[in-house]
Amino acid sequence: MPAIDSLTPKKIAPSSSKLRIVLANASLAQYPQGGGHWSALLQYLFGLTALGHDVFWLELLQSSGSATRDRKLIRTFFSRFHQYGFTDRCALLLLDRDLHEATLESAEVHGMSLHRIEEAIRSTDLVWNFCCSLRQPLLALFKRRVLVDLDPGMIQVPALDSDLAIADHDTLLTVGSKLGDADCRVPTLDLHWERFLPFVYLPAWEAAPDPGADAAFSSVTQWSWEEIWYDGCVLSASKRQAFLRYVEMPQRTGRAFELAANIHPRDATGDRELMHGRGWRLVHPDRIASSPATYQDYIRRSRAEFCCAKPIYRDLNSGWFSDRSVAYLACGRPVLAEETGFSSSVPTGRGLLSFEHISEAVAGVHEIDGNYRAHSRAARELAEAHFNSEKWLPSMLSACGW
Repeated sequence: MPAIDSLTPKKIAPSSSKLRIVLANASLAQYPQGGGHWSALLQYLFGLTALGHDVFWLELLQSSGSATRDRKLIRTFFSRFHQYGFTDRCALLLLDRDLHEATLESAEVHGMSLHRIEEAIRSTDLVWNFCCSLRQPLLALFKRRVLVDLDPGMIQVPALDSDLAIADHDTLLTVGSKLGDADCRVPTLDLHWERFLPFVYLPAWEAAPDPGADAAFSSVTQWSWEEIWYDGCVLSASKRQAFLRYVEMPQRTGRAFELAANIHPRDATGDRELMHGRGWRLVHPDRIASSPATYQDYIRRSRAEFCCAKPIYRDLNSGWFSDRSVAYLACGRPVLAEETGFSSSVPTGRGLLSFEHISEAVAGVHEIDGNYRAHSRAARELAEAHFNSEKWLPSMLSACGW
């Protein structure tokens, strides 16, 4: 199987017109140990290149204040892009000031000269700006600007009170498959949002052999506590809260559950002891998923995914679906996912099961274990039919006017 860390995308279909596309981001270089996060964003790089487009990656990194640490982060960033065959098509802007006040002139440029970056920007057909990474005045340098929203609600709600430059984009793409529907509470900001599903570049993900009944239902997450105020209420963006609602799952099902979560061994909240006491196995994501390749290997060794959504996705009925869940499906791993409204866009019942309460989650575990071969096969089929980059990327480009 081709490993993600060494995969060079192959052209899978001729494009009607070759575009120069800049993918702009501000989260990879600062988070080298986030194999799952890297993997999710690399699907855009692989998929667009495979379609025949000229893809350029622009990364922003705010200085840590330590020149030694900054150099290490930058080396790791470029080392990975070199492995993917994109050495000459990526650049990094290191900034001392707030990223949202960045200019080319204020940046320390890495990967190529400032002149070449300026030339790449001038010749770019469109920029895909991940999660408002670029703000003004940098954003205005691009002639056609597209926002790619991967966290529905997490930017729209703050944008009610802060200027995130959302309206400065020509096209708004969101992974919130319910955004704009009458029963979705995510504010649209009186703007039109084009919806898409998360996807994988399938040549990088092959269905893996059955790991055996003793393998755990698993997931990879950050043990976070964030909250957002909206309409006089507090919305939780906490994965801690999400999983603690289902802390009884190992005892209720009598099977192995494992969570890769960054709960410190000396955590003062008692969460580690609580999880262990309810039968959960805990591992640290920075150890088992520190690169795209180790992240993929962890998924392949799992029986299925047990996915608990941030409460904000569920409470706003956003239709969010996890890029991590798509990776599990692509490996032939069934997914048991908490409902956020996604089932209105994705078929459920075989390969992918949804739940809203613990009793439904328990029933889903028994269904997957009782018919594992069929659910495993259906998981891969779902990835091929509904979460394929070859399907979604052309559709997203069409929404951008190409």
